[in-house]
Amino acid sequence: MWYNGRVKIRPWLQFFRLPNLPTAPGDALVGAAFFLSFGGEGFAQTVAAGAAALGLYMFGLTDNDIVGASADGPERPLARGDISPRAAWTARALCLVVAGVVGACARLPPAWWGAALALVGVIFTYNRTKSKWLMGLCRGLSVVCGAFAVWRPACDWNAIGALACLAVGWTLYIVAVTKLSEGEERDSDGLAGWRFAWGLATFVPLGACAFMPDPRALLLPAVGSSFAFLAWCVAVTPLGGAHTAADRRRAVGQTVGALLYLQVGFMLVTPCREFLVLAVVLWVASRLVRRLAPEISGS
Repeated sequence: MWYNGRVKIRPWLQFFRLPNLPTAPGDALVGAAFFLSFGGEGFAQTVAAGAAALGLYMFGLTDNDIVGASADGPERPLARGDISPRAAWTARALCLVVAGVVGACARLPPAWWGAALALVGVIFTYNRTKSKWLMGLCRGLSVVCGAFAVWRPACDWNAIGALACLAVGWTLYIVAVTKLSEGEERDSDGLAGWRFAWGLATFVPLGACAFMPDPRALLLPAVGSSFAFLAWCVAVTPLGGAHTAADRRRAVGQTVGALLYLQVGFMLVTPCREFLVLAVVLWVASRLVRRLAPEISGS
């Protein structure tokens, strides 16, 4: 058990699903990268959108565990009593406040605030209905938030088309992850071969590149989609036979982590060295988390 003085750290790392956190800013960064390619402005706003996306993602995690505390098993720290309800409620409020403060300090435009408000509403609804489509839409709207953070009137209909493809692609991929997670609380005799087909959602966002003026823009996103699909296949291969609930949760965490391949590939669609730095930072953070805290589940 990890401690910091009298505070137990490990339950909080489990509460916030530490392995998944490096993937949270990348959704918004992808949306911003595409809109910057179409004439959007503001790299500082891009970074702020990524930071706010992390805050909103953590808000969603806390709200999810608070709502489901009575039904969750002992693998969740709030359900087993390692985190008090009062502390969880405080954390939920702080995550939402931090996202709002970041948006205000960075002077993000009204379009971002509208998309962020819609995202909070979808998060709130998903946590109470458990619709896998709403879960996917949470990630899709995060991409939209990133785009709207750098929104400028000069952005044309091609930019809107690219953003729509990205949002739909991200939504479908997370729907696939959510479908894979069904039944993760119990052991299974094995999943059918179509578990591999779900991962093909990684190629849907490539439709966004059709709206780019330079066809070479397809290259890095295609590499990212391919690696994400390969990571999906590696994660779900062991689920073909009898497996435990822990095996399923591990695979779900790995498929969430595969989102990072998508994010890096699509972030680099714009010729901006700063995005290369951001991609490296997210990648290194993900590797460090999995190396230093391998026992913390992402599901």
